[in-house]
Amino acid sequence: MVVLPKDKKAIGCKWVYKVKHNADGSMSRYKARLVAKGYAQTYGIDYEETSSLVAKMTTVRAIIVMAATKSSSLHQMDVKNVFLHGDL
Repeated sequence: MVVLPKDKKAIGCKWVYKVKHNADGSMSRYKARLVAKGYAQTYGIDYEETSSLVAKMTTVRAIIVMAATKSSSLHQMDVKNVFLHGDL
């Protein structure tokens, strides 16, 4: 968390819901994701400053390589719905 400058405001967010279907048309599952309201950004002011909470595969590979070269151990933890427990 950071403190915003006096002349800036935070960009809002909203939930987007989707129903995933199987190939035969039956419902598979419900999905929800939290997205930023990008239309509230102003080009040249806050347009380039975005953040993503998703780890890229290249970052994961780099961490694995560093751990392998230093003979360190890695622990994997699968966390679903971690965003439900964080402060937004």
